[in-house]
Amino acid sequence: MLQQLLDILTLEPSGDDGFVGEIMHPKGFRVYGGQVLAQALEAAQSTVDIDRAVHSQHAYFLREGKTDRPIHYQVERARDGGSFNSRRVVASQDDRTILVSSMSFQRPDDSFDFQESVPEVPAPEDLPSERERAKTDGIFDEDFMITTGEDIDVRMVHPIQWANPEQRRGQLFNWMKTTGPMPDDPALHRNVLAYFSDTMLLDAGLIQHGRSYWDRGLQIASLDHAIWFHADCRTDEWLLHSADLERNSGGRTLVSGRFYSREGVHVATVMQQGLMRKR
Repeated sequence: MLQQLLDILTLEPSGDDGFVGEIMHPKGFRVYGGQVLAQALEAAQSTVDIDRAVHSQHAYFLREGKTDRPIHYQVERARDGGSFNSRRVVASQDDRTILVSSMSFQRPDDSFDFQESVPEVPAPEDLPSERERAKTDGIFDEDFMITTGEDIDVRMVHPIQWANPEQRRGQLFNWMKTTGPMPDDPALHRNVLAYFSDTMLLDAGLIQHGRSYWDRGLQIASLDHAIWFHADCRTDEWLLHSADLERNSGGRTLVSGRFYSREGVHVATVMQQGLMRKR
């Protein structure tokens, strides 16, 4: 449910610059990385003046998160400058670090503006949602609903048959938004964008070889992640997400992504490296 997503993005203060976050999918086999990214961003944002918006987040996933216990976030105030604020966040469970993330915040600046044009793809209204496809194909998993839940609506321009994928170019286009309206707080929409950003990236590396995350003969996991925020957006309105494979090598895949608003504004860029190797 969308309210559940909004609830887990509301952290409980715990000591000096410490916060506690609950789990979005407590019956899942592991914590979804996008949740940890979004909660870490919320923890850092809570220590920065409201007029400073995040412009970059870099993170390393160090351990798999457990779904039966909350996550603790400790914020380090690395620097507070005239234009920029830097924060480092450590996410842990049982004193074991699962993620470290560095973030930079900036006061508004409109010095220059340029972007490439948005790709031309079918409209989201003409495409089935991943939730609909999962139910139709009989592969709906109620315990770990990342792209098939009731909180976000994901629609693939060129759907992957997850159980029997065909080999094709490592490029994907997907529409994403929340399933209902959200408050107007721009910081909340940036948190949700961070939540979105961990989806449909490694899949571009896998489909290049005709494989999917369903393949039990592979080890697949996010290793490191970066997102650059270029402009504010609403995550309760359609965003086009592109994912382009850069390189597969050394048991890893590197994929770049972009988010565009329905009006064609390039609002964020993502890079992710993931583990992708044979067991």
